[in-house]
Amino acid sequence: MQNGRMRTAPSGWKALLLTPVQVLLTLGLFAEVSLLLGLAAWPATAAWLWVAGRLPAEGPLRLLGLCVASAGAYFVFGLALLAVLPLARWATLAPGTPVGRYDYFSLRAWRWASFNALTLALRFSFVNWVRLTPFLPLYHRLMGARIGRRVQINTAVMADQNLITIGDDTVIGGDVTLVAHSAERGRIVAAPVHIGSRVTVGLMAVILPGCHIGDGAVIAAGAVLSKGARVGPGEVWAGVPARRVGRRRAVRTPAGSPPPAT
Repeated sequence: MQNGRMRTAPSGWKALLLTPVQVLLTLGLFAEVSLLLGLAAWPATAAWLWVAGRLPAEGPLRLLGLCVASAGAYFVFGLALLAVLPLARWATLAPGTPVGRYDYFSLRAWRWASFNALTLALRFSFVNWVRLTPFLPLYHRLMGARIGRRVQINTAVMADQNLITIGDDTVIGGDVTLVAHSAERGRIVAAPVHIGSRVTVGLMAVILPGCHIGDGAVIAAGAVLSKGARVGPGEVWAGVPARRVGRRRAVRTPAGSPPPAT
């Protein structure tokens, strides 16, 4: 608060520099992502050229072969991206989102933006093909998330992985928003998110920074957990903002079986 007023936007020299700095950082981001996408496309292009060199010189079979090779090269590119992006965390000196509250104009904010830009590159190019597959939890682990066994993730919107913990046999439902940061009055606010074992997070629910969800809990479809919400073991939460509405019945499942996909 400054002069009795709550600060809601940058002022002075920061306000003057905000747009030019955003433009420069955006252009730098484009260059960085171009390099990373190019590296991931390298093996895909090599595979395509190998196939192209072994097809008939002309005719419909060549055309069909090139089309199939192009589609296959896209998947080679996507799988390569799952390895390239985690490695880029260290090359860009931004291994994860820092915890705390910090200004947009700060080294920690740059680390936050650079780190999460890597996942955006995957989100907008390939991630929907690996939802509900073992590849997506593996990718998030490589990005720093602590994820247990038999976890099913059916969303593309997961960020700040180094601040996220998910226990065994948990289901993250379709199009859930799972993030450990928010933007508030010119600052980034980041806090760890903990989701226990055997939790079900329903379709399009929103999990915000600092939330703690106990084992066996259920977050209903469309629910929005406020920052710092604490959901007890076995509790059912629903609504906007989410509130406790009941408790989960104990359901026996075969040992080692995950809950049903959401």
